[in-house]
Amino acid sequence: MSKGSHIMPRSSRRTFLKQSLAIAGTSVPFIRRVSALNLGETPIAPIRDSMKRVAKCCLAWLNPDENHLPTGGYEVAHDTGRWWDAMLRYEAATGESIPAHIEKDMMENLRVMTDNPAALLMNVSGPSESQVINLHNIRETMLTYAALVKYRRNDWANQQGKKLVSAFAGFLNPDGQLDYERLRSFISGKAINPDPMMCPHAPEGEWFDSTGTTGRAIEAMLCFADITGDESAMSLAKRLAEAHLRTIIDPSGKVRSELLDPNHVGHNHSYCGTLRGLLLYGLTANEPQYVEAVLNTYRKGLWGTVISHSGWTPHDLGKLRFPNGDGDPLGEHGSCADVLLLALWLGLRVGQTDLLDDAERLLRARLLPSQGRDPSNPRNDGAWGVYGHPFSFGSILDVFAAVLHALVEVDACTVSALPDGTCSVNLHFTCDTPLASVVARRENTAKIVITPKRNAGLRVRVPAWTPRDSVQITAGDKTLAQRWDGSYLVLEAAEVSVGHVVVLQYGLPQKTTTEKMPVSKREFTLSWRGDEVIACDPPVPIYPEEVCRI
Repeated sequence: MSKGSHIMPRSSRRTFLKQSLAIAGTSVPFIRRVSALNLGETPIAPIRDSMKRVAKCCLAWLNPDENHLPTGGYEVAHDTGRWWDAMLRYEAATGESIPAHIEKDMMENLRVMTDNPAALLMNVSGPSESQVINLHNIRETMLTYAALVKYRRNDWANQQGKKLVSAFAGFLNPDGQLDYERLRSFISGKAINPDPMMCPHAPEGEWFDSTGTTGRAIEAMLCFADITGDESAMSLAKRLAEAHLRTIIDPSGKVRSELLDPNHVGHNHSYCGTLRGLLLYGLTANEPQYVEAVLNTYRKGLWGTVISHSGWTPHDLGKLRFPNGDGDPLGEHGSCADVLLLALWLGLRVGQTDLLDDAERLLRARLLPSQGRDPSNPRNDGAWGVYGHPFSFGSILDVFAAVLHALVEVDACTVSALPDGTCSVNLHFTCDTPLASVVARRENTAKIVITPKRNAGLRVRVPAWTPRDSVQITAGDKTLAQRWDGSYLVLEAAEVSVGHVVVLQYGLPQKTTTEKMPVSKREFTLSWRGDEVIACDPPVPIYPEEVCRI
């Protein structure tokens, strides 16, 4: 691996965010989206199409002059982990393989950057100031090892993951904080990234926020434990979950006031990632108090605090470190994807099916419209990232890789099978699956055309926001009686035939909402049809005058 004039020095996160905004602001154009809704045209599968475009962007960010390192982003080591996790998940979901020569180089890069006693992803070339212990990377390192074991049966990654677990289990104090002095000594006396988010030490017994280091890593530990059966990874996940349930969750459901304190350095994506980990731990360990705590926080704390109705998510929680030109926090799309997954998991795994409305709205109103379209620049085309204007685009690898991770989950859950074989249509996006094909059309009303591929019962979710008297379901020319199970219409197997369409139709009521930015108090009035934005006053970059219905 070459010694890297292209590796970004650790000058400051502020410089990085300004650079990423400059990229997004000058290069990603305002694009009218084209809808394929007319009969006879091939419908666009928006989730798969979006995944394909961002996967190409992941490849475009690799620098062939630097052994295909992902240069120019937040941090090369961090972005290497993000890249592996996203691309291996994408390959498994779609069958589109990583080019062999790129995988070979990226594997070499990974081995070099994790060749340390903790098996942690670290920058090892470039300016000396970039060669620090970045504890933000615990999550990305372990997700990489888990993905390599799962999708490549890589024994080296298995052993590296166990080494990382052993190291950090040994550095974890009884109160849940890391012992930074021992860690520095263990990894050749290297300095720890001085960003307050990466080393949030507090005297024993006092409150601390380690969402930016170990909290965000809970999910990764669980992934590794699930794939390998490694009990030590599960044990570490348990210790981390216990600490973060105590320090991050407020029993009221509100976001803890300490996290929102203007003197506290917080990170929305890490906070939301910690909630993801706590939820998954509760589901995996069958400990309902974790599930209930996250659900309570989701319903009572997140909306209007860490995310807006349309999906704007600030980068900062607490201290405003990175303001835009109006003095408001920069936005970033990764936290929006985190909340999307919380809604998806709570909806499908915890039975809170009304929250699937939130998941679908975040896709329609924010993530799909704000995906970059810039064919002239492959590093922007298909990207998400950090953004200044509250309704704009961005391009930075660690963010769009996080969104790709989420989209793969969405793709797997759009249509699913219940244990008894019933086909469940959970989200209304055009797709083609082994269970059924779905074509979603929207004009003045929504029309969901489902073609079953198996002789089985059928369940179709209906959004809670549509009037019940607008709902109609037909099979052929026959209008079916409506049998409801919560948010779902239920059809018996006798009412469903392979290859014969079932059509769900429902109304798209219109409404307006107003979103006010926290510092500038700048207001945006959004006009909605169903769960998609059709206009904004004042006009904003991500919503064309004629919005595609997806």
